[in-house]
Amino acid sequence: MTAVPTVSDPRTATDSAFPKDAPAEDRLRFMLHHAVLAPSVLNTQPWRFAVEGSEVRLYADRSRQLHAVDPLGRALAVSCGAALMNLRLAAHHYGYLATCDLLPDPADADLLARLTLGSPVPVSADDDDALFHAIARRHTERRPFGPDPVAPGALLALRNEAEGEGIRLFAVEDADEKTALAELVAEAVRAQGVSPEHREELRAWLRSDHDPRPDGVPDGEQALDGRHTGDRMPAEAYAASVRRLAAEAPVLVVVASPQDDPPGWLQAGQALERVLLRATLLGLSASYLNPAVEVDAVRERLAGLVGGACPQVVLRMGYPVPRGGTPRRRVDDVSS
Repeated sequence: MTAVPTVSDPRTATDSAFPKDAPAEDRLRFMLHHAVLAPSVLNTQPWRFAVEGSEVRLYADRSRQLHAVDPLGRALAVSCGAALMNLRLAAHHYGYLATCDLLPDPADADLLARLTLGSPVPVSADDDDALFHAIARRHTERRPFGPDPVAPGALLALRNEAEGEGIRLFAVEDADEKTALAELVAEAVRAQGVSPEHREELRAWLRSDHDPRPDGVPDGEQALDGRHTGDRMPAEAYAASVRRLAAEAPVLVVVASPQDDPPGWLQAGQALERVLLRATLLGLSASYLNPAVEVDAVRERLAGLVGGACPQVVLRMGYPVPRGGTPRRRVDDVSS
């Protein structure tokens, strides 16, 4: 096996470094740079990969499962499904057919998927390749969005991405319906806030901006009134903040699967990543409102709002507000 180029930040992996003449195992290892850029619950990155020949196996990393927030491993599987989608897009981008089997071994529940690299095919600049190029640009925006509504054509494009993976996407734009969904999210936040186990687990994945660990959510990525390290914001105050963000978002989105089981969770994760990548290409940003699917009593009521489908992810979406940057002196002040 040859040495596979690795980088400290997977976002800096470039096509020029792809080892196209190396064995399949090396090519797959390089593609993992893109797989690991998938979103995950609290940025836990709960995946492991095993590469052997032309095959890569995706495993759940149970050491990173949120046992209070996600006791069934639903969010873990959704996260791993998103990583699998990135791997599928990378194989396509680098010019290979790939087959994917979900849950291929009934005796090993942690083996979530197996992707096998096939024959080379001509590279084409199609929709999937456009999604691949959005992988490194996609990020979660936890701050308020601008007021501009999301165009109907953009919502249709997002819905088509989800439906292509067998998943339903519900867009909530009506003010009263957004308020009702925002109330459910706030109720779930309050319910989690009274649980010491939930509070400690969430706090364990918050990171100061000086924390060197490459996981969790840094303080600098949070909204001003979001959760921060060392902050003991009362659950009621945080619930009010989240409710406001949800109610004021241009659109709320629910990603729902036809069944509520591991295959459905993996299916939802793959669809979610396609939706988020398409949103990135459309100039949209997204942020999670997942307490609504983490508290069983609230999730049941949310299912009633989406026609009985199985809600897996709740998002708020909109156009990010330009942040500018640090101030600069005028040219007149620094030139003669």
